[in-house]
Amino acid sequence: MCSTGSTEDVLQQMSKLWSMLDDLSENDPAAYRTLIEKQIKEGAEFRAPPELDSCLCTEILKPKKGLLYINICGWKRVPAPAEKIKKDLIHVISAASVEPQKPEYRLEVKTDAAGVPDSVELTVELPMVCSMSECQLSMSKDDVLLEVEDLYYLLVDFPKTVNEDTASAIFNKKKRRLTLKVNVL
Repeated sequence: MCSTGSTEDVLQQMSKLWSMLDDLSENDPAAYRTLIEKQIKEGAEFRAPPELDSCLCTEILKPKKGLLYINICGWKRVPAPAEKIKKDLIHVISAASVEPQKPEYRLEVKTDAAGVPDSVELTVELPMVCSMSECQLSMSKDDVLLEVEDLYYLLVDFPKTVNEDTASAIFNKKKRRLTLKVNVL
């Protein structure tokens, strides 16, 4: 029942519909009850809100760093796709390994009150790292190597010879920053 006519035409069609429903209710009450129950059930399904299936969380790096949450919902109002869904939802674009990038870092020599080199401090920005456990740190008296599998690779020579036994590393989860401090020999 679709009408693009005047209000009078629409009212006339609605009157015919109500008349047909009245006839059905008088002549076949069981069929009328089945029709009404079906309409109520379909209406409730149609008006039902989307149902949450899963939620994805990812980090946005540009233009402003932050977290993005994506809710994946199912909704009866949206028909299923006509084409057959492929089993492999994630397609591998390239199997070649990605070269790790060199992270931003700052290397400073700290001095004591007399101006004598006291320690070396390395600060590394790791925006795609969530925890220290992802980092592999190797150090000698001359250099330090930081690796995060498939993400970062940093080899830095110390400007002064250091005492490896005095090294301490702290990872700030909120800022995603690794700070390494070591005393100079």
